[in-house]
Amino acid sequence: MQQTRKAQNPIDEGTRRRSKTALRNRAYLATFTALITLLGFMLLLSCTTKYYKKSADKEVYKILDYKGQKVPGMDPSFTIEREPFDPLEGVPRRYQPLPSEQAELDQASTETLGSEASQTGQASLEGQSTEAQEPPAIISLARALGIAVSNSRNYQNQKENVYLEALSLTYQRYRWRPRFSGFFSGLWRKSTDEQTQEFDTDFGANLLLADGARIAVDLGSSFLRYLTGDPRETAASVLTASVIQPLLRGAGRRIAQEQLTQAERNIIYEIRSFSRFRKSFAISIASSYYRVLQQRDRVKNEWNNYQNLTVELERAELMAKAGELPEFQVDQSRQDELRAKDRWVRAMEQYEQALDRFKIDLGLPPDALVELDLTELERIAARGLIHPQLTAQQAVSIGLEKRLDFLNAQDRLADSERKVAVAKNGLLPDLDLVANYSVGTEPPRDYKNFQYDRETYSAGFDLELPLDRKSERNSYRQALISLDRTERSLSLSHDNVILQVRQAWRSLRQAKQSYEIQKLSLALAERRVESTTLLLEAGRVIPRDLLEAREALVEAQNAVTGALIDHTIARLELWRDMETLTINEKGLWEEESDVFSQANIEPTGTGSGSAQ
Repeated sequence: MQQTRKAQNPIDEGTRRRSKTALRNRAYLATFTALITLLGFMLLLSCTTKYYKKSADKEVYKILDYKGQKVPGMDPSFTIEREPFDPLEGVPRRYQPLPSEQAELDQASTETLGSEASQTGQASLEGQSTEAQEPPAIISLARALGIAVSNSRNYQNQKENVYLEALSLTYQRYRWRPRFSGFFSGLWRKSTDEQTQEFDTDFGANLLLADGARIAVDLGSSFLRYLTGDPRETAASVLTASVIQPLLRGAGRRIAQEQLTQAERNIIYEIRSFSRFRKSFAISIASSYYRVLQQRDRVKNEWNNYQNLTVELERAELMAKAGELPEFQVDQSRQDELRAKDRWVRAMEQYEQALDRFKIDLGLPPDALVELDLTELERIAARGLIHPQLTAQQAVSIGLEKRLDFLNAQDRLADSERKVAVAKNGLLPDLDLVANYSVGTEPPRDYKNFQYDRETYSAGFDLELPLDRKSERNSYRQALISLDRTERSLSLSHDNVILQVRQAWRSLRQAKQSYEIQKLSLALAERRVESTTLLLEAGRVIPRDLLEAREALVEAQNAVTGALIDHTIARLELWRDMETLTINEKGLWEEESDVFSQANIEPTGTGSGSAQ
């Protein structure tokens, strides 16, 4: 018997070793499988980031497309995506030489013949060698507005604000849809005398009903296997469901859906604000555009005046040599010429600065080789004034009816009233009806077959007395104060609309009167220069009189251009303050001046006092 036992010992020892090796290999395999699964899961997450972005964009743009139809002036092709583009691609390039540059070009062409004249002229025009630069890009007003919309940093920030507000709404809507969850865990554990594998799963669904009720369903399973020692397994599953129905605090559609309601209204507010911004932005770009052209026109006028005074100085010097003019009057002419040159140099510097600032407004680098289209100034000069036949009271009535910011102020009053009701509800006791259901499987190894003959039901209520409501009390008082503030804000917004529209109307009227006055002043200045020139040739006036007449002419020329631009901008600002200026997807405005062709006609309002 001892020999038999000794003979069996090597076999038992070998079996145990093989068993341990198998278990070790199985553990290594399980660990390797878990690592591969984790790696695959992380790879899956990295591959789905594009899907999440695309999903968010799809839902947000669908909201903005629907909500934007309720707000006049919203961009129908709204997007926050910025595709790389060349803002100067396709822009015509040509020279628009300043009078001083043209004079240098003409002089170079006169002094040089053939192709050399062309090369020298171009070098003079650019102020450097002929190999330096191509002609500048000539940006029209329409193109400038398009570049600003696509390239402006501030405009992009405003669009992103709208997107983010809509993104917040997607989550509030999501809270009222069935929400699913899944959980899986696996654990391998080794101790001195045993090894185990444990797996747990849990899948659930939650639904929030419109009146505040909450439904939850959960299925949990647990599996445990012993790999060494006493080989055994345990498994079990439990299915549970619960319903909680608030009866006092938190009960009712209006209270339960407050966050969703506010989110739905907030996106309307943001779209309205963006629509207002688009109008102000377009006017700002147009105003800067016209001011640069105005400054360039001033450069031209100052240069022409400087050249005229140079001619007058030469005439005065000749007259002094002939003994027909005292020397001090020649010195006066020389001083006037120097002052004219200084004004021209200053005007040039201010024009270049204004042009560089405008490039930054468009999102272009200050050293970009661009100029503005001179025909834009010629076009509004040829068109003359477009002045609506509209009284101040009519303008105010239209503004109060259409102004989007005033509609926001009206709707925010309704928000404050609603929040008072919500805060008041928060002071009530918590009284909830609670119902539960659960069913499990046969222990210890069954995780599939539920024992429906052993189901568990329960129903009851939970009551929490309102003994601790300090925070809710403060919230209620804050809501009441906020309501008072909102009422005052609405009153102030009403008065501001009236003030802004009346001020814009008066500014437009003043600009019209100023333009008419400056036109008369320009005609007088031109006649004064002509008559003074003839009198000087006849010897009846001194050169000083002609110099003063020319200075008055330059001032009148600058004033006419300024008054024309002032009226153009004032008209656009009036349309903006009345909310009758329409901006298309390219950033261009469409005036509604035809609506006001008769003072007795008022446009039909398109605004709505409701934010939903």
